[in-house]
Amino acid sequence: MRVLPKTDADYPPLLLVRTDYRDDEAWQRVLAALDTPWVFDESDGDNGRLKEDIVRVDDPAWADATPADVLAALTAPENGGGDGDEEDAGECGWPVVFLADRASMEGAKPTLLAVSPDPEEETAPYRISALETPHAMHCNLAIANMDFDEFGD
Repeated sequence: MRVLPKTDADYPPLLLVRTDYRDDEAWQRVLAALDTPWVFDESDGDNGRLKEDIVRVDDPAWADATPADVLAALTAPENGGGDGDEEDAGECGWPVVFLADRASMEGAKPTLLAVSPDPEEETAPYRISALETPHAMHCNLAIANMDFDEFGD
């Protein structure tokens, strides 16, 4: 059964869902890239480095899941996606969801598929560098400093 964690945190951790189970070494490379702190204040030297907390969904039940599968699970009322009425049906609490899919594992440098759980978001999921973008993207979306589409440029 496919289950995703719920959150009601004001500042939730980064959500990473593994959907490819063909290569454990490639998965370890993705995790190593995410373990690298990002610089959020260039003028602050080492004190300006940050790593977001990460919730890893590493369950073979999610093998070959699509972004639509993940979004359906996130926005289901039983998974924290509202109480079934239309007004809050898409509210799941996560600002962005990252998928470690087949393409994430195959490249020379790890990538992730960024997916917006916002049902009103018109920007399709897109690929980002696992080393450079996820922490900054998650942080800025969680505090509503930037919009999902701004990272896909």
